[in-house]
Amino acid sequence: MAEEMGAAAVVRAIIAAREDSDLETGLKYIAPESLDQGRRASREDWRRKWEHMRAGCPDMEVITEHSVENGEWVANRYTIRGTHTGDFFGQPPTGERFEIKGMDMVRVQDGRLVEHWAFAEPL
Repeated sequence: MAEEMGAAAVVRAIIAAREDSDLETGLKYIAPESLDQGRRASREDWRRKWEHMRAGCPDMEVITEHSVENGEWVANRYTIRGTHTGDFFGQPPTGERFEIKGMDMVRVQDGRLVEHWAFAEPL
């Protein structure tokens, strides 16, 4: 059950579900109302974001290089790889493979993501 999972396990479950295109499972780990980059985000907002990401980079892979959990917070350093075939966060498609580095911090309460902050290199 999600409530028994630590913050890092919740983040891993969200990433795995998203990479398997199992958005319904991933959304179960998101609070009905959360913050994403300081903005209110519903589960539907998260669904749209993930669908947009997949449309812009259908073969996107997120590799967690390092994860540190401290209570309800988890910080991750990761690499994102894929092929830029569509709009990806406002960047027009290049058709090229890419690899970028990023970091994020996620707060989890009662087994659900309630807050997300991220920074990644530009494409």
